[in-house]
Amino acid sequence: MSTADYQVPPPSYDSISPPTYLPDSTNSAVLNIPVKGIPPGLECLTQVNQLLVQEKFVTSQGLGRAFNILNGSGQQIFQACEQVRCCRPMQDLAIQDLSGRNVMGLTQYCKCSCTEQMMEVNASPGNCIGYIGWMWNTFATHMLVKNINQEVVLHVLGPGMQTSIFGNVSFEIKSRDEQHVVGMIRNENETFIVSFPLDLDVTIKALLLATCYYLNSAIHQKRRETTNRFSSD
Repeated sequence: MSTADYQVPPPSYDSISPPTYLPDSTNSAVLNIPVKGIPPGLECLTQVNQLLVQEKFVTSQGLGRAFNILNGSGQQIFQACEQVRCCRPMQDLAIQDLSGRNVMGLTQYCKCSCTEQMMEVNASPGNCIGYIGWMWNTFATHMLVKNINQEVVLHVLGPGMQTSIFGNVSFEIKSRDEQHVVGMIRNENETFIVSFPLDLDVTIKALLLATCYYLNSAIHQKRRETTNRFSSD
């Protein structure tokens, strides 16, 4: 399925208005024109209310995957490559702009003795912008989007990994008090799509991109475990 199939407006939340795109040759959502107060390389997020994460391939060593990250118009704005390790940290994802400059780094730490696992999100080396927490539950997925002070700003809720590893699935992005749906993360035909209000703070948009990848990674890992279990029976 082509990226054109995903060029549909995100859910019609009251706080969302359609983004306005300039012609391709001058689209600042792709060119990353510097904007004061926004981490370098993330300027393109000011003009988007939808991001698509598409897997490209698995590295030849089998230790990680590569992704294209597109805006809602199907234009590639980032590329990403993950590295998986057997010790802490257990997983890294480097997100680069199209020139190859690192603009975001995601590091997942293994805390096997805890009920919550954590992913740290950096806008540049040493510049942490927030965290993604995962509250483990067999029957439901509950993720916490946290700011730099580890205060919860958004919740991501959906079906548990026991039921959502195959096929299309949706996860709601909810406000801090869990009373309002403000966005959505969807897995549609192996493309993960995150939708949010256009005027949402760029840092929170970046954290939701990290959340989208975290979900993708968890589902991918669960599928591998399930496949290996069946193949060994």
